[in-house]
Amino acid sequence: IYYKYGEFFDVEFQRVDSYGFRTVYLNIMPFRLGGKKFRHETEYDYLCHLQAVVEILVKYNQLDNVMVQLTETTKKPRAGTSPLIAVPLRLDLTPEQVDKILG
Repeated sequence: IYYKYGEFFDVEFQRVDSYGFRTVYLNIMPFRLGGKKFRHETEYDYLCHLQAVVEILVKYNQLDNVMVQLTETTKKPRAGTSPLIAVPLRLDLTPEQVDKILG
């Protein structure tokens, strides 16, 4: 993320229900390390969060998929817009994996 954007942006998983299907995205959020709205209190907390995200991506064999999308996207997270702009990276999961993750 830092290599792509030059900033430490937050990430979060998001469930999307569309046309009877459930999918999961990894969103790169426009909240920067050290910013007012950044939800992690310390750099260490942020790094632990990133480690957990990477472990989930590895568990479901999605790390390469996310890295390719991150490299290819021309979108950039932007705050101060309505709505704010996150960069969605779609996870290529089976319906069974989505059910297991989301319950």
